[in-house]
Amino acid sequence: MKICDKEVTIPLILLYVSVMFVITFLQQEFVLLPEIQNLDIIGDEARISLLERYQHMRWLSFLLLPILLLFRLFLVTSCLFVGGFFFIEMSGWRFGEWWGVATIAQSVMLFYSVILCIISMSVEANTVMVFNESISLMFLVGKNVEPWVRLPLSAVNAFEILYWVLMSLLVGRLCGTKYGKSFLFVMSTYGVGYLFYVAFLMFLMMYLA
Repeated sequence: MKICDKEVTIPLILLYVSVMFVITFLQQEFVLLPEIQNLDIIGDEARISLLERYQHMRWLSFLLLPILLLFRLFLVTSCLFVGGFFFIEMSGWRFGEWWGVATIAQSVMLFYSVILCIISMSVEANTVMVFNESISLMFLVGKNVEPWVRLPLSAVNAFEILYWVLMSLLVGRLCGTKYGKSFLFVMSTYGVGYLFYVAFLMFLMMYLA
């Protein structure tokens, strides 16, 4: 069975969405909702009003989840598909085949989300930030850096690297290329797109600051 087959990608996407729904529900019920209820900087009436608006609008997050997932998969697939025109070994593959690569590789990010959910529910929510810093380049510089510097350092973490590794293996399986060539392709396509994404967030953060 090829990695681009609908028998593989469609069930995976449905699984991803289902797990994301569960994660979002748990985060809302056991993290966000208690934080709103224990918010001391506002009065009781304002807190009740905030809780009521939250209960009315929380369904929007479940609506946005599949949209954001498909949008991410589309962007990653587009990077791989366009990059295929510049690599002879990777040329000639259809968009749907690259979609299969992006869909399977997304499992790493889903696993990352599950771990963050477990940490946030098991201990204090702030522990998630500490965990992210310990698995990213942030552990090299500490906390005494500007916010716009923290962003790119945090973006390069263990799970992101694992995502690149898995995607490279999938590209090699699809195209029949060696791992080194596949990894170079991933870095030259998805890696460049990810760099632009981080640069955009840095610019936005500096602008808002």
